[in-house]
Amino acid sequence: MELRVTGVPGSLKHGFAIDVGESECNIALRINPRFQGCGPGVIVLNAMKDGSWGTEVRDERNFPFRQGEEFEVCITFANEQFYISLHNGHMLEFPNRLKQPQYNLTKK
Repeated sequence: MELRVTGVPGSLKHGFAIDVGESECNIALRINPRFQGCGPGVIVLNAMKDGSWGTEVRDERNFPFRQGEEFEVCITFANEQFYISLHNGHMLEFPNRLKQPQYNLTKK
């Protein structure tokens, strides 16, 4: 299963989130790029089960997002793992902590 998300981060926001999950209380994958002032940003990955967030996975190595510029994120779901491909060729992986075979998408 593959999902492509495109968008343009607003110039006044600190970041944005893409959620894939069953509901607002059960999110299998949150991709949360965060802009950090003048320095490079960070991509935070996490999951929520029954309203409680798990342990964050942070990637500060390769932040391709720019405020006001279009991006594309491709999420491939392979049962045990999410593979997140960024528009600059960088790839992230995140485990399927909720263990469900199928999910929906919400954008924030």
